[in-house]
Amino acid sequence: MQIVSNTSPLIFLSKLGALDLLPLCFESISIPQAVQEELGEFALPAFVNRVSISPFGSRLVDGMIGNLHRGELEVMVLAQESRADLVLLDDLAARNKAKRRFGLKIMGTVGVVQLAYTKGHLSRQQAHDYYDELVLQHGLYLSPEILQHLKSL
Repeated sequence: MQIVSNTSPLIFLSKLGALDLLPLCFESISIPQAVQEELGEFALPAFVNRVSISPFGSRLVDGMIGNLHRGELEVMVLAQESRADLVLLDDLAARNKAKRRFGLKIMGTVGVVQLAYTKGHLSRQQAHDYYDELVLQHGLYLSPEILQHLKSL
């Protein structure tokens, strides 16, 4: 499965010490240039591919900048251009735009943790600990109902 990731899932997974879940769950992980720039000096593992969007895609992003960041928009364009199976986005507005405007399939940081658990790469307790850490220590918003639902799985 080929994915394109935005900045926040990479940062959150890194804070959890769980970036290594990505190659366990996905065959190919790519980011566009704008995400690389947003990450700054953040050291990405070798399994994350940096891919440029097309000149047409770049002009499209330029015309769409508004409520969303360049990185989020480049993720959507790269996912469409590369025919990615999935995009990793946490921001609700970006997720909605990716679905409505681009018809993309979405997963967030929590979805990666859940997928890793489902595939047997994490124990149930590890997944629950990651959910709690994301919410309580790293500021990822999950409603209490969603958090409770995740812990019931």
